[in-house]
Amino acid sequence: MDLLKKALRDPEACQMSPEEIVVGGKKVPPKQMVKFKGTETKEYTFEQVLFYLLNRDKKYTVYMTLCRESGIGKIYYTDQKIIVEEIENFKETSIAARIDGPDFRYIGLRDYSYLGYLCRKEDEGRPTIYYAIVPQSVSSPVNLSNIKEFFEEGKCSDGIRISEVEKVELDLDGFKLVAVDDVGGFTSEDWKRVVCIFLDGSKWQTGRWNIRDVGEIFNTIPTFYFARRGTQSNLYMRNYNATEIGVHDGKVGRSSLSSIKERIKGCILGI
Repeated sequence: MDLLKKALRDPEACQMSPEEIVVGGKKVPPKQMVKFKGTETKEYTFEQVLFYLLNRDKKYTVYMTLCRESGIGKIYYTDQKIIVEEIENFKETSIAARIDGPDFRYIGLRDYSYLGYLCRKEDEGRPTIYYAIVPQSVSSPVNLSNIKEFFEEGKCSDGIRISEVEKVELDLDGFKLVAVDDVGGFTSEDWKRVVCIFLDGSKWQTGRWNIRDVGEIFNTIPTFYFARRGTQSNLYMRNYNATEIGVHDGKVGRSSLSSIKERIKGCILGI
């Protein structure tokens, strides 16, 4: 982490190549994993983090293009601020320990390493929950009242009702999803677990999110908007990286539904 902090302060001290990274004269394997407390659901390599730090002053769309051209995985938009803050706040600490003769009687010989194993097993037993954001509008083909039917059979409706629940739990091939239509209380921890967004194409839906640039969110998280076949493409949605979902006779095609699910799983797995 200290090398990343040095890179953040002095980008000119960094040299990058596919085989080797040098920061301040120290060599680092490009594929070495870097752990961040705030991004536990996703893992990043030293190469990914450094490449972002060296290009973080660029627009997100430009940064995404550079990632594709360089063959380097992107840092998710919702993780970027978290990573920079952790690097900036990192402080290397060292504690000197001294043991003299009389204190040896306080040293226990029992091995407590099994406690770490038990803690890890307990965490492994808790499934990670991911979020899917859906419209609130009753004019949308899908909201919380029928999101489960949509995921299971691709069914949509013209006359859906206002949902009486605040969330709907879904299962996507073993991954636990929770569909919500209100993100007003979302924290950065919640946003980094959002794996898909469904839009009805209205400014009203995203206007309540209190996010300065929703376009950058759509570049990071798989985003879809519903469009009934035979209707004109939504001018508002043309400005964003959102995939149009064609709705015909109250249903989405099987191939389209499969594609949606695969993109969501790809987001979860970091593909």
